[in-house]
Amino acid sequence: MNDLKFLSTYLIIFIITSSCGQKKEEFKWPNGAKSAIALTYDDGLSSHVNTVAPILKQYKFKATFYPTLSSPSLSAEKDKWEKLAIDGHELGNHTIYHPCQKSGIDMEWVKDEYDLDNYTSKEIAEEINLANTLLTEMDGHNTRTFAYPCSHQFAGGESYVGFVSSQFPSARASSEEQNELKKISEIDLYDVPSWAPNNHGADELISYIQKIIELETFSTLTFHGIGAEHMTVSKEAHEKMLQFLDSNRDKIWVGTFEEITEYLKTKRNQGNK
Repeated sequence: MNDLKFLSTYLIIFIITSSCGQKKEEFKWPNGAKSAIALTYDDGLSSHVNTVAPILKQYKFKATFYPTLSSPSLSAEKDKWEKLAIDGHELGNHTIYHPCQKSGIDMEWVKDEYDLDNYTSKEIAEEINLANTLLTEMDGHNTRTFAYPCSHQFAGGESYVGFVSSQFPSARASSEEQNELKKISEIDLYDVPSWAPNNHGADELISYIQKIIELETFSTLTFHGIGAEHMTVSKEAHEKMLQFLDSNRDKIWVGTFEEITEYLKTKRNQGNK
């Protein structure tokens, strides 16, 4: 009888300690890195294929490009955009006409025909779906991520985040303000934060990355023009940032937005923190 009690007690203790051990498994990024970042480039600008692509290749980094498909560069430099996908970069969905809410602060520049306040939910869904079709013709991929134009998520006063979440594995917002970084467990995969630098220097870019490393979390950078066009970051500042990332590969994983968010989603499904 005593032996039976001993075995029963031992079995209960074993089950409890085993289950506790599984619940306490810590989140880990690939290759021992403590954090992750996705470099993203919006609007389909010529500097992305002529300036950014070569320098990313030099440092062996993959990035996510969110081209606005009505951008002149997409038709004038189509082969170069298709080459991005061949080289392992992600072509994400950023709509065709980049509609934004004209009612927002400092949004007077938005054309009336692309005013998201005047769109219906059906119209923004149709534009996004058509953009997916055109992108698939370019890269042959059936999955990709989404970036909200101007980070606006309402069409005709109605949120279209639900539609985005039904069509994409994840989505990215962005802000010119450096919003407080979130812990891994707090990140909404359909509203992933991102800082959009505008005429900022290398020190500021690197400082933001250092914050990501210190918090051991994931965030993104949203670039527009590199050495040209709008919301410009100089080529020199951009390369110094890449040099910093290159020298800190053991601390921060640089990947496409799709592969990082898919990794995060998989870990969450496995019960990791």
